[in-house]
Amino acid sequence: MHELDRIRFALDDAAGRGEGAVLATVVSVDGSAYRGAGARMVVRADGSTTGAVSGGCLEADIVARAAGVLASGTPELVHYDTRSSNAGVFGLGMGCEGVVDVRLDLLAGDALRAEVDRLAEVRALNAVRLLVCGAGADAIPVVRLAAHTGWLVTVVDHRPSFATAERFPDAERVLRLDSSLSEGALATAVRLDELAAAVVMGHAAAHDRARLHELLGVRNLRYLGVLGPRRRTLELLEGAPAVTPGVIPPHVYAPVGLDIGAETPEEIALAIVCECAAALAGRTPVSLRERGGPIHVRR
Repeated sequence: MHELDRIRFALDDAAGRGEGAVLATVVSVDGSAYRGAGARMVVRADGSTTGAVSGGCLEADIVARAAGVLASGTPELVHYDTRSSNAGVFGLGMGCEGVVDVRLDLLAGDALRAEVDRLAEVRALNAVRLLVCGAGADAIPVVRLAAHTGWLVTVVDHRPSFATAERFPDAERVLRLDSSLSEGALATAVRLDELAAAVVMGHAAAHDRARLHELLGVRNLRYLGVLGPRRRTLELLEGAPAVTPGVIPPHVYAPVGLDIGAETPEEIALAIVCECAAALAGRTPVSLRERGGPIHVRR
């Protein structure tokens, strides 16, 4: 489940119980920090928390400060300077080389309900929708990892015994679809214009070819991965409109996945989801030690 959903559910639960809650939000970061601007954490009246604004360095202090905000109703802007290795939160040197500003706001009553609704709108506008074409054993960890990342996953497969909700409990939808029977079959069952990414991994040439050809025409699709060797993808692309023979289009990731030495289905799933995440973020995958500048993009 996406962190934003967990935060929204925590606030909704507080509203249902007639409680107030403190929403801690990172409003600015200068230098190095574990989370970027926009990271959120909810502190309930009992001191329980949902979400995170750091790697665990700031949370205890924020919980302590939240008690005062809950009591007074007065917002607080907290300035954390973690650049010094000799001083820090609770006297512990963090040495993170960054300055983080966190705003603490009391939410109660109508304001709490309004924030729940606002977060639902934010989530709807920013939800990553992934289509996995294929429901074999190797698709299971892909769907699980993508869903745990917070993406909304739809699975399609032509085999009744494979396309079941029991095999994919983390998927938003699981559909049985025979793409070899009619042209444009995917569009009859899936809102293709809502997709951010798709992976073709059905291990059945006729179905993989039909789905790949249909997905090639989806304008807003930012990631289209195809499982298998490059030669197989070239064969699947044969006859596709507006595709140069013998050339894999630049927006098609084939063979799918990052080169991390993956062997097991779980490792391959990790390679696929990480490559997809990088493509959606507009990043070229590279080790952070090779990246210059700040880790987080300023927002």
